[in-house]
Amino acid sequence: MGKIIYISGGISSGKSLFAEKLCFEKNKKTVYIATAKAFDEEMKEKIKKHIERRKDKTWDTIEKYTEVYSIIDSSDFVYELALLDCVTMLISNIIFEDEEFDVKSEIDCKKTFKKVEEEIDQLLKSISKSSCDFIIVSDELGLGGISENKLTRYFTDLCGKVNQKIASQSEEAYFLVSGIAMKIK
Repeated sequence: MGKIIYISGGISSGKSLFAEKLCFEKNKKTVYIATAKAFDEEMKEKIKKHIERRKDKTWDTIEKYTEVYSIIDSSDFVYELALLDCVTMLISNIIFEDEEFDVKSEIDCKKTFKKVEEEIDQLLKSISKSSCDFIIVSDELGLGGISENKLTRYFTDLCGKVNQKIASQSEEAYFLVSGIAMKIK
């Protein structure tokens, strides 16, 4: 059964760097599972920095924007350690793969919430059947005030519920603030 190390924190808090450091210290056959899509120049630059930071590592990289469980379930998945970076982007990808999604529609929100929940459940099930350990990175979005924007409120709530689910199944959990990791589990 794969072990989960969960890493959460604010945006640009040092989560990915900390996760990469943990991977490097473990010295196992590692795969970096990247979920971010380069949808604008800012994201392209952020992704470029992440890639540059990993250039000297011998890790494989798999870009998978949704259905991450499908690569874990594949017979080609022969890794000892996987870094999934990041769940927040995965959730965003699931929400916006449906171009018809309307946050004002309660039906669309419930349908999308269920789709995200099913994907995360399948991901956790695949990890539990795998012998690979996972380091999972996600943003903690619920530390600020309540947004006036409905999509932001919906997204924050959805990410919070997913983060709780992953953290509950992790063996270790860390919270990053200003590049400082605090072990919380």
